[in-house]
Amino acid sequence: MGIEFTYLRQPPKKYTFEMPQLLKWTIQNCKGRTLNLFAGKTRLAGVDETRIDLNPEMPADYHMDAFEFVLMAKAKGWKFDTIIFDPPYNLRKSREKYFGVYTSELRKIKTELPNIVSEGGFVISYGYDTTGMGRSRGFELVHVCVINHSGDHNDTLCIIERKMQMCIQF
Repeated sequence: MGIEFTYLRQPPKKYTFEMPQLLKWTIQNCKGRTLNLFAGKTRLAGVDETRIDLNPEMPADYHMDAFEFVLMAKAKGWKFDTIIFDPPYNLRKSREKYFGVYTSELRKIKTELPNIVSEGGFVISYGYDTTGMGRSRGFELVHVCVINHSGDHNDTLCIIERKMQMCIQF
């Protein structure tokens, strides 16, 4: 099975899901119970979505740090079929969206995410790179989506990774 590839042209917007084509692509790729870390202001129509955002002005189920939420979900034994991982892409964006507060250290979040993703579940990551979760955390790359914003704007890169089944060896 190969890696799927999608290429979209979409003018940039302040918030990821204000871009209609990317919103549609995301909704189509959400399966089951979905955790939306760094949720922002756009709800995902038709998705069983739990929304986390540090900014108290955003519509969220929990207004708290993403890392703290992941640790809480792990402690409670919560599992999600899809996790949307859309943090601010750089320090400037973090300052713009969170009033100068630097959001969680992303590596620490990624290290804990496998504990709350169901077997065969997905993590959809957005940013300026395709680093994602990686094989070392038990994930395989299944889909890459490039959003070309035209002009003098960085492309947005999105990847979907599936949590691999655990093999029990005897």
